[in-house]
Amino acid sequence: MEKLLEINDLSVEYRSGVTVSKAVNHLNLTINKGEAIGLVGESGAGKTTTALSIMNLLPAKVGFITGGSVVFEGQQLLKMSDKKLGDIRGEKIAMVFQNPLTSLNPVFTIGRQIAMALNRHKHMGWKEAYQGAANLLKLVGIAEYRIKDYPHQFSGGMRQRVGIAAALACDPELLICDEPTTALDVTIQAQILELMKALQKNYATSLLMITHNLGIVAELCQRVAIMYGGEIIEIGQAREVFENPRHYYTIGLLNALPKLYGERAHLTSSPGNVANSQMLPSGCRFHPRCKQRLEKCKTEAPPITQAGGDHWIACWKTGAGKNV
Repeated sequence: MEKLLEINDLSVEYRSGVTVSKAVNHLNLTINKGEAIGLVGESGAGKTTTALSIMNLLPAKVGFITGGSVVFEGQQLLKMSDKKLGDIRGEKIAMVFQNPLTSLNPVFTIGRQIAMALNRHKHMGWKEAYQGAANLLKLVGIAEYRIKDYPHQFSGGMRQRVGIAAALACDPELLICDEPTTALDVTIQAQILELMKALQKNYATSLLMITHNLGIVAELCQRVAIMYGGEIIEIGQAREVFENPRHYYTIGLLNALPKLYGERAHLTSSPGNVANSQMLPSGCRFHPRCKQRLEKCKTEAPPITQAGGDHWIACWKTGAGKNV
């Protein structure tokens, strides 16, 4: 498959006074054209920071990219001028944020907000842009007459639909979704996921789905990457990773899911707390919580190696094969 986005050795820090949080550490990830990939991990794993780094939207004077590169269609995004990067945002790379109320401007109608994207990136006149906005709203299941309404007049699920419509306004080649269903009830979640599945299929848009919900990844994504402590520790075809997890953290995540069928059993969990980005452990980031750790896990970080086919894993005990 043809590569669309390549993240190479990306490292990101947040700084506040003398406190430094290493949110992302030497991350490598490739997204192919037309592919949907899930980025999974607990809160604090570095998922959202990775997405913001792609868009170069880290908070000013707090978030810093300390190494690596982000290449989109052969162009180095992190070295672009603000003007050129602004042209790519929204037109070629778009993002649906977790909280639709805070990602929409409360002082503009939803029609105006979508039309502004079409006016800037597609160079449409305002009349044509408003008609395009109406068409996009219909595409996501919102009646055209609501084009003059403001964000506060919509429910959470409807606001998220508006956010998706705005993200799709310019037919982006890459759509980044940062936990877009977290704040929604399960019925609305299902509707949003069905909508995104149809849009991804019909428009062949590449999708980066950031979530902690493994069910969403199984429903939408061809590949899945598991993050822990700012690193990708397992990646592969979603079906293969879910049916044959190799990293003990991934095994723990899957064992913590309730099962609808079969014998009832207590849910299991990994002991300890999520790795603190301000005081990351040496060696394997997961070793303080891993019951299967080896002595070298405490001091040496495992390289990510091929576990078979398109399945890669960073683990001294279960990893094998050629280093990346």
